[in-house]
Amino acid sequence: MDVRNYKYGLLFFVTLTGMAVLIVEIAATRILAPFFGNSIFTFSSVISIILAALSLGYYFGGRLSDRKPSNVLFCGLIVIAGFTVLLLQLLNATVLPGMAHKLSMISGPLIVSLMMFLLPALFLGMLSPFAIKLLHSSHAEKGVGNAAGLVFFWSTLGSIAGSLSAGFLLIPHWGVGNIMIGVGLGLVLLGSIGMLVLSGKRRIFPISMILLGLLCGFALKQFDERAGKGVVYVADGLYEKIVIRDIAYQGRNARILLQDRNISSGMFIDDGSMAFDYTKYFDLYRLFTPGLKTALAIGGGAYSVPKAILHDSPKAIVDVVETDPSLHGLAKEYFALPDDPRLRNHVIDGRRFLHDTPEQYDLIFSDAYRSFISVPMQFTTREFFSLAKSKLKGEGVFIANYYGSLGVDTRPMIYSVLKTMRSVFSQVYLIATVNPESDELQNLIFIGHNADKRIDLQQAAAFKFAYPVLNKVAGLELRPAEDLVESAFLLTDDFAPVEYYAANVIRKYDAASRKVN
Repeated sequence: MDVRNYKYGLLFFVTLTGMAVLIVEIAATRILAPFFGNSIFTFSSVISIILAALSLGYYFGGRLSDRKPSNVLFCGLIVIAGFTVLLLQLLNATVLPGMAHKLSMISGPLIVSLMMFLLPALFLGMLSPFAIKLLHSSHAEKGVGNAAGLVFFWSTLGSIAGSLSAGFLLIPHWGVGNIMIGVGLGLVLLGSIGMLVLSGKRRIFPISMILLGLLCGFALKQFDERAGKGVVYVADGLYEKIVIRDIAYQGRNARILLQDRNISSGMFIDDGSMAFDYTKYFDLYRLFTPGLKTALAIGGGAYSVPKAILHDSPKAIVDVVETDPSLHGLAKEYFALPDDPRLRNHVIDGRRFLHDTPEQYDLIFSDAYRSFISVPMQFTTREFFSLAKSKLKGEGVFIANYYGSLGVDTRPMIYSVLKTMRSVFSQVYLIATVNPESDELQNLIFIGHNADKRIDLQQAAAFKFAYPVLNKVAGLELRPAEDLVESAFLLTDDFAPVEYYAANVIRKYDAASRKVN
């Protein structure tokens, strides 16, 4: 083979395998998210295990290339890497659904990452030092530094292409399972074709690898999505796995929306009403602002709150900010969201929308979650609350839903949000939707209002017939000791340890789940 063609062919292989590394790494977080959420523990586990595997691959690949600097062996490693990716998908389809929910949401991602992602990353990591050895052997006059620079340049360029293609093309349109099968088969075919070209007359082995890879890919495609009982829709969304499921709830048939592990909202199928009590607390705005003409919902989910506002306030305009573009259509198809011109849907980050919009609102309802129980940091800080306040009308009200606990180890997050909101709003109310004296996990509703005097929540009794959830709100108001609130951190864009606080809530959730199971 011509030396120049050999060089370009080798760098082409390096580019494609570098691309595969980043596709697998990004898709790995989506594999774990339905079971462990998009938490900092998931990201840290995936990145750490893949980096550890790559470092081992660099070490063993360098040693192997010095002992056996073979082009056929290099291509064989690519084939092996492809089969380990197919094995990864086999574990994802068969083993992971049964074992993941038995593992802690903190240590579980690390265990699963070690089981599933170590081998693919290790064999892919072996390729770079091997390619450097082969390239230097064919261009000894250029020096090892030149060979290393070329390999790292093209490998990194491939990784950039893999990262962009995974985020902008593959995950939104293919789905994680198809991506893993495609990458695995692509590597098997790439390595086998290389062996066919380089192995001369010995073509039986690479051809058998191609056939075996195609067989494995076909077999993996036969595994149906393990969606579970009652599932009416399942797909990979832009940020999370989306599942719509029909369940029995409170003696009635209900339909719920799950984004990864997070049950974001639900409705009773018979009348379309809200299934979960905490979503009904948006009605608290009635105690603060006399008429609702404009409302903003940050976080659409199944669009339960926007749908209720459209129904209850025939003249209201409702802006909804939802980062996943598929949820608006799914809400119309599966959750009876009307096709009403008064609802204006915006696919954009909620905080960015607040910054850009010229609108002023009677109600801003924030119910955004990045993962299972973690509110995105940018929706917890003084800067966010100040921005929300600036977009409220004179008697407008800001309402936000957070999930947590008032236990000693988990309440710092709640008190920090309370202290931060108090630094912005004249009056702040905190409602524990289950019990203000309980340490159990529950939804906590924060209300920010600009008024000289506090509203007596007992007046909610006047709404008891039309809005029964408001009748009990006075008994659910939490007024913690001032010293506890003052000792909490003030959350800012510069300092908001939301993930650290969420870790204790996750531990509490894990403990509660084990007791139930």
